[in-house]
Amino acid sequence: MNLELEDELGDIVQKARGRKPWSPADLARAVGMSAAEIGRIESCAWIPDAGALLKIAAALDLHGPSLLAIAQKAWGPGEVTPEPGPFEIVCLDVFMGLYPVKCYLLVCRQTGESSIIDTGGNPEAIIRKVRELNVKPTRILLTHSHPDHAGGLGKLILQFGCPTFMDKKEPRPSGGREFHFLQDEEWIEVGRLKIQALFTPGHTPGGVSFKIGKSVFSGDAIFAGSMGRANASWSGLFQSITRRLLTLPEDTRLYPGHGPATTVGEEKRHNPFFCGKIPVREPASAGLL
Repeated sequence: MNLELEDELGDIVQKARGRKPWSPADLARAVGMSAAEIGRIESCAWIPDAGALLKIAAALDLHGPSLLAIAQKAWGPGEVTPEPGPFEIVCLDVFMGLYPVKCYLLVCRQTGESSIIDTGGNPEAIIRKVRELNVKPTRILLTHSHPDHAGGLGKLILQFGCPTFMDKKEPRPSGGREFHFLQDEEWIEVGRLKIQALFTPGHTPGGVSFKIGKSVFSGDAIFAGSMGRANASWSGLFQSITRRLLTLPEDTRLYPGHGPATTVGEEKRHNPFFCGKIPVREPASAGLL
């Protein structure tokens, strides 16, 4: 069990307030606490007792037992076993300052061609890994263009000369030259592999997740036990997750931009934002396979 989650209790409470939207004082009034106490929770300086946490969960429409489990460090996703198949996933912890970001190399075993999924702010780490593995990047896929995910784009383009794939609604990252603007559910070929773009906006206007087989690179849309910050739209991000990602088969692996990998089943059962809220759909109606 991996308990090193990206978000702590305070992060989850702060993000959940955005749904209302409420100020810390609004939440304090709703649960009979002071704004200062809510501030201590959101700054990760204090964890109140179970009764107070359940009140907060009810006020913010979070699943109470799941929130308690995360606050008490009693839940984390199980180890995610890589999907067997014609590709290899290499995860790199690329730091922007002291902040870790997950970048990925998706390698076609048959041809050695690879895609770089998010570049991070330290492209030298990716360049070293590419040389170590002796693979050939032919595509750069961006889940979104925040600096911690796209800051190394310019150096990687100079090094490898490959095009960048992203949603046209996303702000253009610096250093980019040859952009390919994706259509929703478009297929991208890398060697003998086919990767599908799934639009998942909300964290940013043009957020994209990338799916191959039963593996999805979800950027900052969803984290193990939490969700991304809804900079563009809270409802949009919630719908992206519940309609595009958590309707996939339960054994689908989710590789986020921060924190540990998880699965659709783990998040449906344990994520306080989504537990008990996923609409039932027939597999054929999802249209994503």
